[in-house]
Amino acid sequence: MLEKVQEEVKSLMIGNNDGHGFDHVERVFRQALKFAKMEGADQEIVGLAALLHDVDDYKLVGAEAAEKLLNAKTIMAKCKIGAEKANQVCDIISHMGYSKSLKGIRPSSLEGKCVSDADMLDAIGAWGVIRTLAYALERCHGCADKIFAEDVWPELNLTAEQYRRPNRKSDNFVNHFFEKLFRLKDLMMTQSGAKEAEIRHEFMYRFLEEMFRESNNEQWLAYLRDYAKEDIKKSCI
Repeated sequence: MLEKVQEEVKSLMIGNNDGHGFDHVERVFRQALKFAKMEGADQEIVGLAALLHDVDDYKLVGAEAAEKLLNAKTIMAKCKIGAEKANQVCDIISHMGYSKSLKGIRPSSLEGKCVSDADMLDAIGAWGVIRTLAYALERCHGCADKIFAEDVWPELNLTAEQYRRPNRKSDNFVNHFFEKLFRLKDLMMTQSGAKEAEIRHEFMYRFLEEMFRESNNEQWLAYLRDYAKEDIKKSCI
């Protein structure tokens, strides 16, 4: 059953190169199943939700269509997924995503927590850096200000509405670390996810530190280190 769904998702998403393609789905699928085993969750539900979690993403189909989950429902019907399982999967998907987390919308089931953690983890660490850069380049065809604008500082603690605001001046590759990626480790919902998030979080910090060091940019190095100090303070509260 999972193989059939996997093939349907692959045919739908193949060719997407903005960081939300099938390669992302495969990594989330593998990581979510690993968490399911570690946390004792239903692997079938976790696998289905992980495979289908992005087929109706608002960045791909638009905000209005995303709420209806038409692609996910169509694929599950085609693969003869029972109504009870399909409802569980839709409930998980409808409660996932960073923008929704800013509104307090989070998965409640253990299965949903495993998938949510796996999805957010793919936004951080080495692959997270690659995906963020790919997305920036896809939108601007290589324009430098979408990678790093030294005089444009991050907008911290954005609301869901502010985060999704189009043409936001601070929206670039480097600022994305501060506006979103560095916040994700605190949104983990399983012990397994939290442990992995710490490793990936540290990698991202070292990546930016080296980037600013190579640029001899003392101002941004200081900003990064001050940000890290505040991050440690919050973790200790």
